[in-house]
Amino acid sequence: EFPDTLKEQTYLKEWHVNNTLIQTIPAFIALFQDLRVLELSKNQINHLPGEIDCFLKFDLLNVSFNNLKSVPPELGDCENLEKLDLSGNMEITELPFELSNLKQVTVVDVSANKFHSIPICVLRMSNLQWLDISSNNLKDLPEDIDRLDQLQTLLLQKNKLTYLPRALVNMPKLSLLVVSGDDLVEIPTAVCESTTGLKFISLKDSPVETIVCEDTEEIRESEREREEFEKEFMKAYIEDLKERDSTPSYTTKVLLSLQL
Repeated sequence: EFPDTLKEQTYLKEWHVNNTLIQTIPAFIALFQDLRVLELSKNQINHLPGEIDCFLKFDLLNVSFNNLKSVPPELGDCENLEKLDLSGNMEITELPFELSNLKQVTVVDVSANKFHSIPICVLRMSNLQWLDISSNNLKDLPEDIDRLDQLQTLLLQKNKLTYLPRALVNMPKLSLLVVSGDDLVEIPTAVCESTTGLKFISLKDSPVETIVCEDTEEIRESEREREEFEKEFMKAYIEDLKERDSTPSYTTKVLLSLQL
């Protein structure tokens, strides 16, 4: 639990609480009117309080690798939010439409959840530059995805996509597109031959050997660890691409093998 003495430190602007067994964010969080950063990754948090809409100066929310199944619509009132990380919760299937109000958001990470499509509210985040929706259940992309005209990085690997829409070539700032190759049967030639500097990367997924065990919680933790490892791999890979400014635009197949 969060200590009650925390109530007296309302001047705090950042909370960083990671790798604990904390399940609930206390209601007294509403007292922290100057809070800008809420970093609560790798805990056991199962819901976000509605009081989260009190943070007018809020610019970063990271509740990755918790036990969230939904997000409160009140989060849409945090209009200064710039980075939203909900990755690794494994169970989130949708986002409330009210999050369309987050016009300052530049980074959204909802990877390792159960989205069947890109949420409508995300398509309305006009300043979005980075979207990671990998490791979900996407079967297709919206034809109007090009309304995200500020998007620079789009991570789609480990979904169930069979094709990519041509609208991707109409996104003027898109510079990095990552997909998994196993299910794709159609990729627009214009995407592969883009002259806009787009780096199109196709990751060839390898079967992962898993040990079948009776404890469902152990299986779930194993999945979380694998997702966390792969996210770190992708971050390192992307950083390496950024450092090599002369990297040409071409399709690269990367063999990823992971055994837990």
